[in-house]
Parts: sequence; structure tokens; C-alpha cells
Amino acid sequence: MMEKNVKLQRYDRKDYTELVDFPVEIVGRDGVVRRYTFEDSIRLYQRRITFAPIRYRDSDLVRAEVNHCRSRIDQLRRSYFHRYGWGTPDGQASAEESFGDLAGELAAFICRVLGVEGRPELGFQQVTEEADGISTWYLTPENARSGMLLYFHRFDGSSADAVRDRFFASLKDLERVGRTTGDAERLLAFHHTVDCGFVLTGRGADYASFVQPKDETPQPVDLAPTPWDEVLEIIRKGDYEAALRRCRDLVREQPFHRSAYVAGAMLAGYLGEHSQGEDLALVGSKYFPRDGVLLYYLGLCRLRLGRQVEALANLVEAVHDAPDLVSARALLVTQLVRGGRFDEATQVLREREGVLPDDRRAEADLQAIEQAIALRRGSLWAAGLLMLTGAGILLLLPPPSVFGPAVAFVGIVLGLAGWFLFHRQVDAVEERQKFEEIPQGMRRLHRGARSTPVIS
Repeated sequence: MMEKNVKLQRYDRKDYTELVDFPVEIVGRDGVVRRYTFEDSIRLYQRRITFAPIRYRDSDLVRAEVNHCRSRIDQLRRSYFHRYGWGTPDGQASAEESFGDLAGELAAFICRVLGVEGRPELGFQQVTEEADGISTWYLTPENARSGMLLYFHRFDGSSADAVRDRFFASLKDLERVGRTTGDAERLLAFHHTVDCGFVLTGRGADYASFVQPKDETPQPVDLAPTPWDEVLEIIRKGDYEAALRRCRDLVREQPFHRSAYVAGAMLAGYLGEHSQGEDLALVGSKYFPRDGVLLYYLGLCRLRLGRQVEALANLVEAVHDAPDLVSARALLVTQLVRGGRFDEATQVLREREGVLPDDRRAEADLQAIEQAIALRRGSLWAAGLLMLTGAGILLLLPPPSVFGPAVAFVGIVLGLAGWFLFHRQVDAVEERQKFEEIPQGMRRLHRGARSTPVIS
């Protein structure tokens, strides 16, 4: 309790009013002072918000950490706009009035697009009022012959997911336009982070005047392997412990690297490091909240840690978000059967009708469970009928007749045999689900990676 109070007091003593310079110096948890660009410093504190529930188990400390990080982000954005933002003519609304706490984030984006160090000369004219977190603006850079359209998205409140989906949908629509010229709208640049997204477009005929000209001299292409290529090579060599460590390092460096989260959780489960697997899958699911594969691994790891209630909730979400993920469905059905919830298990089995399975082996396990449930139900009915028949015969034919007891005995044997065969079948399926073979997990990973939108 004393340690908790000390930590809370440290948070209370922090000052967020002063303006900072960039690159900004930030003291890490290891006591080392490091220098960060504006973009990297924002990502650092957003990562800390994501990791807060894992770093601290106490709800008060989690809340204090999240509030601290949000205050730092506001301070960084406010400082950046103060030092590098655009000026506002008299009589017009200031950037803070128009864009609120995201003015600094927008200023950094525009400076990158225009290729200036700061203080971009441009005018803003609002085209549409903000509605459901989205507004449209017309930007006119100094000396430009025409302007650009800015689509401003704020991911906040209950509509955050809907606004985020519309942001990515608009990107896909604009990317289909390709290299269109003339009056067609063409994507110039975009940027997004946890709480906002910006899309900048212009007329196709004016594209060259907005985009910085490229050097005609051919530049050398960097063919060095990426960090993810290195992870794949380590996995190929069979050094799974090293691959797991590299996945953990990679998600710290690139928090939106879905493949590293999935591979790390898979490797952790294979190695029996279920706590590490839970951490990776949990954090990954925060960045990719509707990713069925990450929810599956989260449920699998929690199940191995003995937290069945949480695990079942994760598996239900995984099946809902990824109906073709047969491994998640098989694991969910097995656990429901173990808990005696046969009606729910049967319903989950029926819901896969018309869904193309992603894994033939797991689909065979589902069919085996379905047959086992049918066998159990049939043997119980038959055993009950035989025992009732035996009891009836015993009443009609009093001793010394042994026919009635014999029929009842056959019913008991049949019931026990059905019970034994049912549990043996379920045990066999559950044994196969204790861990996933690495090649199978990698095939699933590559299938998922192809359908995952690219994120900047």
C-alpha cells in the first residue's frame, strides 16, 4: 500500500504546463535519457497507455498512468504547434478552436507533406462542419495554384470504431483511383494514430505541384532483410526461444506489427510460456480489437493458465469475429462440452454451416466432437430404455426370472460404454489442441497477413 501511495504521489507532482523543445528528452524506466522526435514521442506515450493494464495490476495505478500519458501527449502536441504551427489571420478561428488538441498532430503532418521545417504558410477554409467525428477543410498553400482537401477524422468516444472504419474505407476508395489526372480526386498523403486520422487529396492534374519532385538519379535499393524477415529465418531454423524474444522486441519497436504479435503468441504457447503468450495476444488485441486469431491465442493462453471464464469469453469473440477459424471453434466446443453445456456446444457446431474452414484437421476435430455428442446422446437414450424395459420385465416376471435384470444390466453396460467412448473422443481432440504445430500456425499467419490492410 505504501509503495502504491508513493507512485500515485509521483504522478500528482508532474507538471504538464511547460512547453518542450524537439527533439524532446524523455527519461525511460531504466533511468536513461533518450531523445525523441515529435512522432516518436507521441507513439511512446500511446504505447504506454496500451501497456498500462499489463504493467500495473492495480486499477488506481492504471488510471494514473493513463491520465499521465494523455496529459503528456496533449503537452507535446500543444508544444509542437506553438513552435511549428501555422499562423492565423485576425478575425479567423485559431487552430486550437478548429482542431482542438489535435492541432499539433495536424501541423506535423502538414509540415511533412509540404516538406517544410515548420510554420507552413497556408490558409484554411471549412467545407463541412464536424459530424460524427469527421470534418472537411480546404487548404491553400502559399503560391499554390490550387488547394487541397483535408478530411479530418477524430477517433473518440463511442463512435471511434465507426469513424476509424470510414477512414480506412476512404483510403481504399482513393487508392483505387491510382494515377488519375484531370479533375478526379487523388490521394496525396494520409496519417493516422490511435486517436485521429488525416487524409489529404487534390486534383489529379495538380498532383505534381503538391508532391515534392523526386531525384531522377536512381537511388540504391535497400535489400537488407527486415526485422520480420529475421524472425521468419529464426523460426525456420527451429530456434523458437530466440524467435519469441525477437517477436517481443519487434512489437516494442513497431507496436502495429500484427504478425509479430501472432507469431509471438503462437511460439509462447508452443513453448509453454503461456503468460508471455497472454501478454502478446492481449496487447495485440488492443491494437487489432477484432482480430479473431489474436483473440484465439488469448483464449488459448488463458485456458492454459487456468482462467476458464476469461478464456471462454475470448473464444466466443474469436468465433464471432473469424467464423472460418476452426481451431477457435473446436477449442470453444471442447470446453463447453467439458462444462456439460451440450446445448451451447451443439449451437456453436451448427453455426459453422456454410462457412469455409481454414484448417482441415481442426474441421475433422469438430466432426469428431459432433459424432461424440451424437453417440453420447444415443447411448444414454438406449441405456435408459433398456433399464426401464428391464425394470418392467422384473415387475411382470417375478424372481427367479433373470431376464429383467439381464436387460437392465445390458442397459447399464451400454450407458457406461457410451460414456467411456464419448470422453475418450473428447480427450483425444483436447490433447491435439494443447499446442499448435509451428508450421500450421505459420500457414494461418500468412493467410491472415494477406487479408490485413497495410497500416502506415
